[in-house]
Amino acid sequence: MDMGGGFGGFMPQQSFHMRYSGRQRQFRRFYSAYPIAAYQHGNKMDANYGGKIFMPPSSLDEISQLEVVYPLLFKLQNDEEEEQGKKPRTHCGVLEFTAEEGRVYLPQWMMDTLRLSPGSAVEVINVALLHGSLVKLQPQSVDFLDISDHRAVLENALRRFSALTVGDIITIEYNGREYRIAVRETQPSPSAINIVETDLSVDFEPPVGYVEPTAQSSRASLSSADMNGRSSIAKDIHKQEESIKNEAANLRFQAFRGAGTRLSSGTERNADSNKPASLRSYASSATPDAGQTTDNSMEEDTPVALDLPIGTLFFGYRLVSPAGSQSDQQDEPKFQGQGRVLRQRRKR
Repeated sequence: MDMGGGFGGFMPQQSFHMRYSGRQRQFRRFYSAYPIAAYQHGNKMDANYGGKIFMPPSSLDEISQLEVVYPLLFKLQNDEEEEQGKKPRTHCGVLEFTAEEGRVYLPQWMMDTLRLSPGSAVEVINVALLHGSLVKLQPQSVDFLDISDHRAVLENALRRFSALTVGDIITIEYNGREYRIAVRETQPSPSAINIVETDLSVDFEPPVGYVEPTAQSSRASLSSADMNGRSSIAKDIHKQEESIKNEAANLRFQAFRGAGTRLSSGTERNADSNKPASLRSYASSATPDAGQTTDNSMEEDTPVALDLPIGTLFFGYRLVSPAGSQSDQQDEPKFQGQGRVLRQRRKR
């Protein structure tokens, strides 16, 4: 026997004859209301995110003897509380007939709507509602906008409900988070509708706390961003790019950027006049035998081929001896020392 499974709710096989019978009797009883968290027959916490309750088995026996309209829908009403001449009420279906006798277990959002505390009396009345064609909902937080496909999520969540009542704030669960949604309008009935096996259109009102962005505010935010510079993330990216550019510039090869040091203590005279203006100018001046002429006007603009005589090495600069060095003096004989031996060589 299917007791409220799926979207259809509890419906016995003889429902067709009962629905179209000429007589109808109403089920009306008082029970002690408890939240589903207090239910001791297994873990039923998922029922907190639906619109169905747990009733005792005796209610099933009594309902089966009545000629009522199926699927089973009930109006829950708190007779002890009254506000502006109206008693807190909501509508629901039945999930299971497994509660203890004299008790009903309700989702927590129903307990809050009816302003019930554990053990309070609640009246359960069997009713018939019109099939709904439109419902208008309003999320109670802007966090609901974080859901990418909220219509698909809501369609799946409404499968746990049998009826929707205007003024209720239901609770659904998605990805481990709870979302509270208020029922603002229902059609064709202005108070409550049956959503079992019906083609229901869902409309949304802006969430509570949502502010519609305007064109002026968007322009102001853009202008302020331009005046204040890049955002913090953009600044970090810009700093990383600059550091990478600086590192690349430091690692780039730069020819002849070192400083030379002489071993001799001679002063540098005419160093600037003897230093070639550039590598190209020295290469052109170092090959007079090649029959090439030097054009001073084109030295710095036109690359010059490094044509050297055979057997000549070029190290990037001209070898200039400092003044007063040994190259300016006459060559002196080297190795002037006299050799000695320990034993005199005998003459033959």
